[in-house]
Amino acid sequence: MLETGFGAQDFTPEQPSDGSFRVYDPISFRALILRKGDTNVTFLAGDCFSIEEELMARVRERVKDIAWLNPGHILPCASHVGTTPILFQSYVSIPCEALKFYGREDYFADNMAAAIRAAADAMAPSRLGIGAGSAPNILYNRRSYDRDGKLVMSNFKFPYPRPELTYAEVDDNVYVIRIDDTEGNPTHCAIVFGCHALCSTDKYGHISADYPGVVRKVVESAGVNALFLPGSIGNVVPVSRAGRTYRRVGNSVGGAALHALEQAGMNGPGDLRVTQKTVQVPTFAHEDPDAVEAELAATPNRSDGHQRFQAYGSRHYATGRRFLDYTITRVSVSGFNIVHLPGEIFVETASAIRSAARGALTVVLSGPTADVGYLSTSRAHREGGMEPRYAGLAVDGERRVRAAACELVTD
Repeated sequence: MLETGFGAQDFTPEQPSDGSFRVYDPISFRALILRKGDTNVTFLAGDCFSIEEELMARVRERVKDIAWLNPGHILPCASHVGTTPILFQSYVSIPCEALKFYGREDYFADNMAAAIRAAADAMAPSRLGIGAGSAPNILYNRRSYDRDGKLVMSNFKFPYPRPELTYAEVDDNVYVIRIDDTEGNPTHCAIVFGCHALCSTDKYGHISADYPGVVRKVVESAGVNALFLPGSIGNVVPVSRAGRTYRRVGNSVGGAALHALEQAGMNGPGDLRVTQKTVQVPTFAHEDPDAVEAELAATPNRSDGHQRFQAYGSRHYATGRRFLDYTITRVSVSGFNIVHLPGEIFVETASAIRSAARGALTVVLSGPTADVGYLSTSRAHREGGMEPRYAGLAVDGERRVRAAACELVTD
């Protein structure tokens, strides 16, 4: 029989008396384990910016005593929120020194492992199904084009839509993986939505789970434990920022999630199959590490996100890492697929994978990590813009990953 377990571990820092940062809402790591016989998979969600492979190695070490748990099937899915403690500054600028947890990987690993342990201790017979609803008009693809077909990175130029621009595709579906007990009562669920958690740009330097935290709160008000997993977030962002935007977006996505939860088709205990494919993908070449380090040293520490990202890749490159062992995971259960890809996945990549799945409902997950950064398409590399500047893989990396993922879902 299919078994599932849900666990959560709060890691909200205590609000300091000196007012250096404020806690708007709690943050946590959450784990959902699916198990049938000897096969199991763990979805590890977190209110954090990214989860690197070096950190995951520490997490796997901490749970290796759970004899039946497959450590290679723990799938990290950071919500990519910029209003939490960080291991190193990247992409966004965190102005609060107290929230720069540089060198504190063990702290994060301990909390992630605690969430997994809680889930492992809560395993129970379950039924599983999937539903989908839509949350339109709250997100857009920031890689837009003018009337001449030239790229316009419309990241902060409000309002939207702008009639002179053409916007690339989005997936505004809210996917819900519903889990019931043997009596048919929903107990917990995973919510998947493909939009950057960028609603709380005015709260950088403070603590907030951004809109994913509100989504969970909406669903949990119905008595169902929830974890949030990012979908194809790579080039998709919310249509507005700051103020109560994170509540407006979170309530919209949460409402769609509740609808999808209630309408989910339940397929009994279901089969569970986990297959993986690892491809070697060339990393971005850093030929002059001294220049990278010099630029980082010369950049103010409140605006050194890009320099720190480049230094992360450069240091690995200097140790001889010319290829990344990129592992794609396909979870097949109850007639649908969940495909996990490291990095921030573009909508176009996810769409191609879904098309290759030959009609089977397929949900694509992003696993934000500095090892990959943005899994930018070849077209994006040609056009330039923000995402290719934060790409840890070479120009043809997305093409290789897409081909392998499409092959995996057709097996």
